[in-house]
Order: sequence, then structure tokens, then C-alpha cells
Amino acid sequence: MTAPDLAAALLAALDDQSIAQLAERLRPYLAAGPQRRPLLTPAEAAERLRLHPKTVVRMARDGRLPATKIGTGWRFHPDQLHITPKAVPVSIPPAYLAPRRPHRCSEPASVRAIRGDGGRG
Repeated sequence: MTAPDLAAALLAALDDQSIAQLAERLRPYLAAGPQRRPLLTPAEAAERLRLHPKTVVRMARDGRLPATKIGTGWRFHPDQLHITPKAVPVSIPPAYLAPRRPHRCSEPASVRAIRGDGGRG
């Protein structure tokens, strides 16, 4: 017996008062509160954000775009399409951290060349 057949058999076995009680108990779960919007596919989210769908999926995978993974695909909530900036660590190249070497000669190379030192320090 399938689930719809079982549900139909159970409802057929109930009297009107039992069905009214069941409906009353189920009402909070079926209440028409804020309507849920369907989730967006990567293509639909990309269209709204004006990005490529692969970029949207990559941003979801990196955690920069709120998304839900359903099976092997990503789905996006239409109300949460805001992009979080990627955290980029600040690194200072070693050349800026190393102390500078003092010049061996205080005179410019052009002055040394005129004097005959050959332009070398």
C-alpha cells in the first residue's frame, strides 16, 4: 500500500468529528504565514546578481554567498542574495621587511666616474 492510499484509507475510517479535530491540530503547521519563496537555481541567482553562474557557485562554495547545498546542486534564498567580501590576508613582501644595506660610498657613481674610480664603489 502506498502512502497516498494509506492516507485515504485512514481519512475514510474517521468520522466528521475526528476529521475536525485532526484539522484543528494540523492548522498551525498549515497556516498561511509568510509565504516561502522557492529557492533559486545558480542561473537565477546569477541573473539577479549580474554574475556568471559558475562565479555564483564558487562564491557559495567559498562561503561568500549564503546558499544551501541540496544533493549535488546549490540553491539560493532570494532574500539572502548579499555578497560577503572575501577575506584576504594581508601579507608584506620580504623586501619591505628586510633592513636596507648602507651604501658603500657616499658619492654618486657619476662623481666617482669623473674622478677616475671607474664608477665603482
